[in-house]
Formats: sequence, C-alpha cells, structure tokens
Amino acid sequence: FLQYVFKTKSCEERTVHEELATNVTGLLKSNDQVTVKHVLKHSWFFFAIILKSVAQYLVDTNRTQIPRTQRFPESFQTELDTLVMVLSDHVIWKHKDASEETKNANHSIARFLKHCFTFMDRGFVLKLVNNYVNMFSPGDHKILYQYKFDFLQEVCHHEHFIPLCLPIRSANIPDPVTPSESTQEYHASEIPEYTLTNEFCHKHFLIGLLLREVGFALQEDQDIRHLALAVLKNLMAKHSFDDRYAGQDKQAQIANLYMPLYGMLLDNMPRIYMKDMFIFNINTSNQGSRDDLSTAGGFQSQTTMKHANSVDTSFSKDVLNSIAAFSSIAISAANHADSRASIASLDSNPSTNEKTSERTEACEKIVRPLSLIGSALRFDKLDQAETRSLLMCFLHIMKTISEDTLISYWQRAPFTEIADFFNLLEVCLQNFRYIGKRNIIRKIAAAFKFAQATQNNGTLKGSNSSCQTSGLLPQWMLSTSSHDGHKHHRSQTLPIIRGKNAFSNPKLLQMIDSSMASSSNETDIVHYADTEANIATEVCLTILDLLCLFTENYQRQLQQSDCQNPLMKKVFDTYLLFLQVNQSAIALKHVFAALRLFVSKFPSAFFQGQAEMCGSFCYEILKCCNHRSRSTQTEASALLYFFMRKNFEFNKQKSIVRSHLQLIKAVSQLIADAGIGGSRFQHSLAIINNFANGDKQMKNSHFPAEVKDLTKRIRTVLMATAQMKEHEKDPEMLVDLQYSLANSYASTPELRRTWLESMAKIHARNGDLSEAAMCYIHIAALIAEYLKRKGYWKMEKICTSRMFLEDAQVSDSNLLLTTHTGGSLFSMGWPAFLNITPNIKEEGAMKEDSGMQDTPYNENILVEQLELCVDNLWKSERYELIAEVNKPIIAVFEKQRDFKRLSDLYYDIHRSYLKVAEVVNSEKRLFGRYYRVAFYGQGFFEEEEGKEYIYKEPKLTGLSEISQRLLKLYADKFGSENVKMIQDSNKVNPKDLDPKYAYIQVTYVTPFFDEKEAEDRKTDFEMHHNISRFVFETPFTLSGKKHGGVEEQCKRRTILTTSHLFPYVKKRIQVISQTSTELNPIEVAIDEMSKKVSELKQLCTMEEVDMIRLQLKLQGSVSVKVNAGPMAYARAFLEETNAKKYPDNQVKLLKEIFRQFAETCGHALEVNKRLIKEDQLEYQEEMKSHYKDMLSELSVVMNEQITYKEDPAKPQGMERTYSRTISRTNTALSGAVISNPDI
Repeated sequence: FLQYVFKTKSCEERTVHEELATNVTGLLKSNDQVTVKHVLKHSWFFFAIILKSVAQYLVDTNRTQIPRTQRFPESFQTELDTLVMVLSDHVIWKHKDASEETKNANHSIARFLKHCFTFMDRGFVLKLVNNYVNMFSPGDHKILYQYKFDFLQEVCHHEHFIPLCLPIRSANIPDPVTPSESTQEYHASEIPEYTLTNEFCHKHFLIGLLLREVGFALQEDQDIRHLALAVLKNLMAKHSFDDRYAGQDKQAQIANLYMPLYGMLLDNMPRIYMKDMFIFNINTSNQGSRDDLSTAGGFQSQTTMKHANSVDTSFSKDVLNSIAAFSSIAISAANHADSRASIASLDSNPSTNEKTSERTEACEKIVRPLSLIGSALRFDKLDQAETRSLLMCFLHIMKTISEDTLISYWQRAPFTEIADFFNLLEVCLQNFRYIGKRNIIRKIAAAFKFAQATQNNGTLKGSNSSCQTSGLLPQWMLSTSSHDGHKHHRSQTLPIIRGKNAFSNPKLLQMIDSSMASSSNETDIVHYADTEANIATEVCLTILDLLCLFTENYQRQLQQSDCQNPLMKKVFDTYLLFLQVNQSAIALKHVFAALRLFVSKFPSAFFQGQAEMCGSFCYEILKCCNHRSRSTQTEASALLYFFMRKNFEFNKQKSIVRSHLQLIKAVSQLIADAGIGGSRFQHSLAIINNFANGDKQMKNSHFPAEVKDLTKRIRTVLMATAQMKEHEKDPEMLVDLQYSLANSYASTPELRRTWLESMAKIHARNGDLSEAAMCYIHIAALIAEYLKRKGYWKMEKICTSRMFLEDAQVSDSNLLLTTHTGGSLFSMGWPAFLNITPNIKEEGAMKEDSGMQDTPYNENILVEQLELCVDNLWKSERYELIAEVNKPIIAVFEKQRDFKRLSDLYYDIHRSYLKVAEVVNSEKRLFGRYYRVAFYGQGFFEEEEGKEYIYKEPKLTGLSEISQRLLKLYADKFGSENVKMIQDSNKVNPKDLDPKYAYIQVTYVTPFFDEKEAEDRKTDFEMHHNISRFVFETPFTLSGKKHGGVEEQCKRRTILTTSHLFPYVKKRIQVISQTSTELNPIEVAIDEMSKKVSELKQLCTMEEVDMIRLQLKLQGSVSVKVNAGPMAYARAFLEETNAKKYPDNQVKLLKEIFRQFAETCGHALEVNKRLIKEDQLEYQEEMKSHYKDMLSELSVVMNEQITYKEDPAKPQGMERTYSRTISRTNTALSGAVISNPDI
C-alpha cells in the first residue's frame, strides 16, 4: 500500500502529513490503553505515511528548490514536536507493561527522524533528536538504556552522518575579517578538540550527542557500558570501511570528530583493566592518593580526581537542549545552497531559545573543562572487553588522524598531558600484548569444554542455553586467559553471567554458539587466534609509528639537559615496554629497527650522565638474546652490537666502559630473574663476536678486543650461574656463590652492589631478614667508600653549629653524625658503619679501576639503601640498630634542610626506642638459633669436605628440624641411600668413615662470651649481635661411656670461632678455629651449679617475673628427691670422705657456690611468695618445707650450719658474692684449655 497505492491529493489548506501528525497525537493522548498500544506497535506505518506525504508534497508544490526553513509551515513543525514528545512519554512510562510495543515505537521514531534529514530543516530535526534523547535520565532501567542506544545507532547510521557532523565554514564567520585573520582562524579551527566542550557539540552535534551519552554510560553498570561502546565502535568501523571516505585525508577528518574519546579515556585511566605491574601516574592539579585509584565499585564520595583532558563537567543535558537552537550549528550535507539557510530555522520556538541562552551563558563561564560528565567518577574497574573496545577506538583515531594534527597537539600540550598520552600508549601495549596462538587456542578450547560441562550440569537451567553460553564462555575466558590484566574477583558458583561481557568480537560469539550446537569448529578457532595475533602486531606498529613521529618532531626538546629530562625518560619507558610485554617475532623486527634509530638520534641519553637508561636498555635486550626465536636472537644481538659500537664512537673510540658495566650488571640481574645462560644465550654471544670480527670499519681499532673481553666476562658470570643452577635449592650454597661473585667485582662497585642486592632478595624470600638488612648496610658502606674516594664529601660538607662541633670534640659518641673537622660522617667512608657491624671493613677492599668512573652515586642513593636496611631491621626486630642506621640519614636531611623528613625520621627513632624498652630482656624476641654443621665425604662434597660452618636458623628451629632439612636437601642431590647423619657431637675422624657415603654432623651451639664480654652484654639483643664465638658441650666418662654417675661424669666444652660476625650477609659462616676444654666431674658440678644460680638470680631480678618458670626452677632445685639434682652434687663432692679425693681449691669453690645457691633459693621463695595468690599458699608452704629439708641436709653434708635470713639487703650482697664466685670459677677452669691444631 505504501509503495504502490498511497498517493496524496493536492490540497492547499490541509495535508495528509499534517492531519496524520495531529490525529496520531490525539490517539496517543486518549485513555484507551488498547488503542495506545496498537498505535505504538504500528507507529512505523503512520511515520511511513507521513514521510511519503512529505516527499510528495515537496514534489507537487515544487518546494525542493526553496530553502529548507521555508518548506513547511510552523504549525506542522509544532505538531511533529508534540508527536515526538508524546510518543517518547509512552515509550518511557510503558516500557515494562508494553515492552514489544515501546520497542517498536522507539525504532520507528528513530527511522522517521533519520529520514526527516532528507526533507526538512536539519536544525529542527536535530532539535527533535536532542529532545527525544533528553527524555531519558540517569538511573533509568536497563531497557530504557537499550532503547536510547538503539535510537542513537539508527540515527547515526544515516548515510550522510559525516556531512551532518561537519559545520559550514562560511556560517562560522559572523563579521567581515581580513584574509590573514580569516586564515589564522581557519587553521585554529582545524585543530580538533579532544574535550567534549559546548563549542565542539555546537559544531558537531550528532557525534557530540553520541559521545556525551557514551561518557554518561561509562559511569553506569557493566551491561550499559558494553551497549554504549558497541554502538560507538560499530559506527567507527562503518566509517572506516565506507568507500566514500577511503582517502587518507577524509579518514583523518573523520578521526578529528572522534577526538573527544581521547579525553574520556584519560578520565577513565584508573579504571582500565591492567596488570599489577603497570601503575597509572595521573598528572593532575587535584590528584587523589594511590588508594583512591584502586577503590572498587560505586562512586567516589569525596572530591573526585580532576583531569585537564576530559569531558566538560558543565556540559549537561540542559546545555545540549540548546545546542540545536544555536545559529552557529551550520550543518552541511553535500553542497546544496538551500541547506545553509537551515541554520536559523530553530528560532521558531522563542521560549526555548530564551531558556537555552540562559543555560549557555551559565555554562560558558567555565573556561577549561575539568572532569568527566556528572558530579562524580566511578572507580570500579572496566572489564577487559570494555577496555579493549575503548583502546581499539583510540588507536584507530591515532592511526588515521593526520600527522599535522598530532604535531600541533603535542606542541600546545603541557608535559603532563604528553605524559598521559604516553601512559595511554603503554596501556594499549599491555592490553593487546601477544600471548601466542597456542595459548589463545588452548584457552578457547578450554572455554568450550567448561561451558559444555556447565550446561550439562544444569547451571544454566531455566534460561536460553544459547544466549547464556555466549555470555558465559567469554566471561570465563577473560577471567582466566592472557596473563595480563586485572583479575575479577567473581563468585565461584557460576551465576548467570551477563551476555555482553565478551571478547568484544561478534564473530567469536557466533563461533562459540555454533560450536556448542555442533562440534568445535577448529577452523574458526584458528582464525580467531590469527585475528588476535594480527591485532597485537597492528597495535605494536601503530604505537611505533606514533613514537617515531614524536621523536622526529620533538628532537630538540628530548635532547635538553643532555637527554636527562622527564620527557626523554617517558618516551624511553614507552619504547622499553615493547620489550617488556610479549610481542610477535614480526613485530619485534620493527621494534629493533625503531630502537636502532632511537639510539642513533639520542646517544647521550645512554652514554652520558645517569646510567639508569643504559642499564634498563641492556637488561631488556639481553632478555631478547635469550629468546626462543632464532630471528629475534639475531636481531637482538645485532642491536646490542650496534649499541656497543655507538658507545665506542661516542667515547671518541676510547672504550665501551658504560655499556660494558651495564651489560655485566644486567647479566648478573638476569641470572636471578630470568635464568639466562643456556645454549640460546651462548648462540647470541657468538653472533656478537662474529659481528665484531666481520666489521671492517672497526678492524683497525681496539673495539673488537673490547667486545671479545666483554663476552668473555659474560661467559665467566654464566659459568658461575651454572653452579648456582646446580645449587638453586640449597639457599646457603647459593648465597655463598653469589657472595664470591660479589667479591670478584671489588673494582666495580655497581656490580658488587648488584650481587649484594640479589643476596638480599634471596634472604628476604627465605625470611632471613637480619641478613637482608646486613646486605643493604654493606651496599651503603660500599657507596660511602666510593664517594669518599671520588672526593664527593670534600665538596659536600655538612655545616654544623659551633656548639655541636665542641660537643663532638669532647666525646666520640656522635662520630656517626660528624667528624672533628665538621665534615659529614661519610667522609670516613666505610668506617662510619663500624658501630653497626665490624664486618663492614670488607668494603674497604675496593680497588680503583676504570669501572669506578661510570658509577654515578650520590647521597640520595645512599639514603635509599639505608632506608631499605631500616625496613628490614623493623621486620627482624633488631630495633636497637634502627637509630644507628638512621643517624647518617639525619645528617643528609639536615644538609638538605628537609625538615619534614627529619621530623618523620626522629619519630621513627622514637618508636624504635619505645619498642626496645618494651621488649628488652622480655625474651619475646627470637633472634634465631645456631648450629654447627660439618660435612664429610670427599666424593660428594668435594671442596666442602671437612669444613665446618655455623648455621643461623630462624626463631625456634629445633635440632631435628634443621637435621631433616639438610638430610632432605642432600638426599635429593646425592640420593637418599648415600647420605647419613652423624647423631652425636663427638669429634669425627674422617678416616673412620665409609667413603661410599656423605656424612653430615649437626650440633646445637650457643653464643660464647668471656668474662669481660659477659659483663658488657646485658640485653638479649647484645647476646645475639656481632657474635663470632660459639660453644657446645659433649658429655663423656673416662670408662668410655657417654653418661655415668655424677662422680664420674665429665664433659668436653668446645669453643668455635667463625671468620665473620653474626648477623652477616650470609646465614652460614665458616669456622676458622676451635678450642676444647675438658672438665672433670667436680668441675662439671661447679659449672652446672653456677648455671643454676645464674638462672635463678636472673629470674628473680626481672622487671616482670615469670612465675611459672620461677616455680619450675625452684621445684628442680629444692626437692631432695631429685637424685641428679643439686644435692647429688653435694653428696658426691662435699661429704667429708668424698671431698678428700679432689683438690681443696675446687672443693672450696663448690661450697661457696652452694652457699650462694642456698641464699638464691631462699630469695626466690620470697619472690614467689609475693607473686602467688591464695590458691597457691599450700604449694608455697610445701616448697618452703622442701627448702628447709635441703638446708638441713646441706648443713650435714658440708659440716656447717646453712641458714637463710629474710633480709632485704641480702640479694645485693649475694650478687657481689656470686660475681666473685663466678670469677673464681672461670679462673679455676681456664687451666684446662686444650688447643686443637687440626682446625
């Protein structure tokens, strides 16, 4: 009927389209809901009649030749406006009750308005479009969002969408201007807006409207975001494949229209789906904390983060309401003269114009857009599909936009915006990294199986299986595939998942659905894998083009300060990211070519000033030399050779010191990080040598020899690496090997530092935090010594007050803060750290060599190392050292006048001393236990055979625990049948051992202190810091038995001395000397009783007495029933008949100790009496009774009256007597020391 029958009759008074618009509006306003639903359902028919009537009316009346503003009477436009508004009301309010009818009506009105652009004043049609869209509100039901974006998609798919979005230049000239001014204005207007401002939307209404709604949608829930991005992406794809716009210049002009999307991306940077390794640095005037960026879900309640490159906050729907009414909109469709007159047609509604002008004036007061649309930004993460869609649109814009436009943007953008631009490029590289076809196919195949199993198990019961599967599979794949990106913390019960959350690839969804209906389509899977690989390569090449364009046009700015500037650092980091994320072999060829060009343009960035960029570059290229692809190995080797040659030429053909040191350092780092050193890496080294041998231009220089020397040194490090690989499960041996490498680099501080840092990482990973702290102290001493030898401290002296200097001359207590000459403590070099650990003297062995010339250290680097040390000291509970380590940092901050950091530092020291006061002598801290470990078996341990070590084990590690660990370690290495543990601590004669086995002897040892040391070391920390002597005791009898009665029990006390002091950079230290003392039975009694007195006295004098321990000690001391207790010693050695068998001086000493023992037990009973409650009074009386019995028996045995008087002054006298007694004990026992020449 519409196509072949309907024909309007010419009538001057009323027309079909006018009457139909009026009557349809009347039907929609009626109260008959059935009629309204029928009108909504068949609205397409009425709109089609109206459109055909309009077309025939224009032809019949010959109005196609007159301006569009004069084609139709104002009454018709008013009726159409009313019709659209009434229809929109029904669509919004009846979307639940009449979903099918409202959906049809929404689509019909979109098609109708799209066709109206052909016949009517386009300004008026745009106003209708805007009014219809504005009927939707934030927070609407998802169905309404679906309607809105269906409407926008239909309108934006107009065949002349691009011309509709381009303004007429002539309409933008309000007043006559000179040609030069006109040209300047024209060129200024050619620079595209990358913020969604009012001005942009005035000029480009339709695209502005779409981008505005996409911006709003990004602040909504996930389904809505997917919907909006799909409309935008499909529209961009449509324009990119449109034959009419195939030319590069036309595509560039289209890209200009989409530039505000760039601002939206910058706004949503914190929400981008990313791996943890990438941190966003949003440079803004009102930047939130890092914690703010990671807040998941909801809206920010406080002031949101603002951004200079974004959508205008003031740009609201009210403003867009007025956009169509502006005379400057000037929409162009082809070059018809009549279209120009439509720009003034929207003045038909005076009231609307008055309102909109007021809104516009209010909005235009904001000069610069500050934040995203709306009052708050969401901070929940976008999923991978959303992120990839946004980034794909951005990259398409960057690829097609003209170079002149990009250059003009870079020229007028501040550094913060340029940095954000490169951040965005880095985000693209991360999200489109190449994961390999094999991985893609494996993940998709796993997804198919997963979905089938889920469907078979009935998880999706009650829903359309096809629909659910297409959503479930991609959701699962994205949460488990491609090792890049943010992990979604979703429920593991597999609820019904939104169907839109997919790989953002419709073909993939179709492929999954079809594969579920039939068998898995392997061809489609491979095709999809190829597509993903091609996208990754295309992204890589696009970003490379942008980087090359930037470096070519920004060369002067990049070369400022000898290339040591933030802009160069940012560009270099982006280049480096190509090597840090996975790329295909094809892409890497282009990356290496771009890097060669970059090195050629900016050699001073690598070979002058700070060595950080050079080191990072060498590290990443060396990783590529270990690549499994031979072509990538060759390319990387060629780039590395080119890099060394550039270094040689930059140094006027003298040396390659910078690249040499940084490459060795990088190899050392890669040993721990990437496990290089296999045949692939050796192949790359051979390629480099071949390049050096075949380079004719360098044949007459010493450059080839330098290259060969470098590769030789790298191979030396790799040999050590092989040993490390062999002992990778043996943490002690691994650290020993790294320590030997560190010592071999005494002439190159940077390399020694590298290995010390590697050791610190291993210690931290194994929980040996004290050792990690010592590694950082050694690094600090190394840097201080280097700076001293380079004369740094002579130029940088700390000015201290005269009073402070006078105090320093009186006392040496503040040597760590200043020298007597007023210089900083670092002028002393490594001795400045002797108060912390005497081991530090190793750093004084630094050799002066060419390697020292390229080590750019300063006091800030030194402070960084000391801060790392402090952090590990806190973790290891060595609070006493924190103040000592912080003193050098205080000196630096005082010189820098950094009072804020000084305040924080002093507070840190304050906290450390509070902690010391809290835990000192409380025995709450566990500094570790020590064990002597000896290895026997030449055929197994080789160089380690016969060596003894002291192992420091964490916390309360028991003898059985370390024995089992070592047994398992060496059983895995040599075979369980070939390893045996020696169970006792007796001296071992290697000749008596079977050479077929590997023997390990483990003995528990304790720190040993002589009399003077014991007096100086009062606290538990001092008993475990800077210790090098250890003791263990072995019981024996003269008859050959291990144990016997007290009158025949002897013991051997062995004292071991290590080469260094604990704690050290290693957790095991070799024993270098050994002495033994044999005690006869009475000396054993003297020793044991002295210990008992010492333990009881220590328990009684504690600030907080441990009552349980005290009672246990008392019970074991005063009970006469204990046969091997104190009374057993008394009866065996002090009875008159037995005492004659032993020297008088030893008998007298033992009697003295027993007198002290009696008094100490009495004092302990008094302390216990003060502590107990009523329920233990009976226990106290029982203990007192035992004590009296013990005194009675002791009086009989010693043939003298032993009593205890409750005298408050007694403990002090007892302490003096005890001190005298112990002194005589040590003197008496010292004559039996036997030196062991075998050790």
